[in-house]
Amino acid sequence: MTPIDTTHMCSHLQRKLFDENGEYHHLWLTLQEDPELTAVVRSRQLHIYRNGKKVLVLAGKSAPKIIREDRICEMLMKQVETIELFRTSQSWDGAELPDYPQGRPELVAMRYVIPQGRKLEWHHHDVMNHGVLVQGELTIVAQDGTEKVVHEGEAIVEMVGTVHHGENRGTKPVILYMFYLSQKGVPLSVQHPEITKD
Repeated sequence: MTPIDTTHMCSHLQRKLFDENGEYHHLWLTLQEDPELTAVVRSRQLHIYRNGKKVLVLAGKSAPKIIREDRICEMLMKQVETIELFRTSQSWDGAELPDYPQGRPELVAMRYVIPQGRKLEWHHHDVMNHGVLVQGELTIVAQDGTEKVVHEGEAIVEMVGTVHHGENRGTKPVILYMFYLSQKGVPLSVQHPEITKD
C-alpha cells in the first residue's frame, strides 16, 4: 500500500488504527497487506479504496460509513468490541460490599425511567446491585451529603445498607438498568418515608 500521510488524521482515529488494542487495528494491518487497497486522509477521516473505488470511511468519534460491500467492510462488521465497565468489591462510596448471602439466589434485572427534575425517595438496599446508565445523568445523594454523578454510558455499584436517593438534575429523562443479587421475598429497596426531601 502507498504510504499514508496521517498528519491531519483525527487523534481518536489514530489511536483506533495504530494501537495494538485499537478498534480498527486489524483493518490497518489489512491495509498494509492487501495490494488492492489504498487510503487517503480527508477531513480528518480515513477514506479506503479498493482498485480506485471507495469502500469505507473511518472516523474517530462517529460510526464508520460503509460505501459498498467489500471484504474489509465484512471484517469491520465481524469485529466484537469488549469493554470491562468495572471490577470491584466496593460500592461507589468506597465501602466494602458484604459477602454473598446464603441460600438460593434470585437475580433481578430492572429498567428505571426517571423524568427530568425528579427526586426519588430516601431508601436503602439490603442486597448488592449494580447497573448501567444508558441515558441522561443521575446524581446519587447519600444521607450524609456525599454525592456521586453518574453519566451516560457509565456503570455504578450501589451502596448496601446506606440510606440514599437519586436525582435527575439533567436535561432529559434518565434510563437506568439495574441488576440485583437478591433472594426470594427480599425487597430490592427499603423506603424511608420518615426522611423528608429538601
